[in-house]
Amino acid sequence: MKKLDFLKAFENLILEVQELKKLHFRALFILENQTLLQPETLNPNEEWISVKETCKIVGCSEVTLWKLRKENILPYSRLKRTIRFKKVDVYNYLNQK
Repeated sequence: MKKLDFLKAFENLILEVQELKKLHFRALFILENQTLLQPETLNPNEEWISVKETCKIVGCSEVTLWKLRKENILPYSRLKRTIRFKKVDVYNYLNQK
């Protein structure tokens, strides 16, 4: 294979990878908006609170709260791109401590 042919093939590969990345991000965006917590599925009797509100109640930093989420200690849901916690779950976590 000649050097020029190799460079053209490599440029084509780069373009294909960039296109795949775009498709990947689009697919993730669509899945995030369809399969995660939808507003119509929210129970009106449950109060959902933000990360900052949760940090104030628990008395921790956002980093600590992130660790609690990642270790599945404190349950959470995503509404589009925002993280929400059930107020009941937060108080249950505090009662267990």
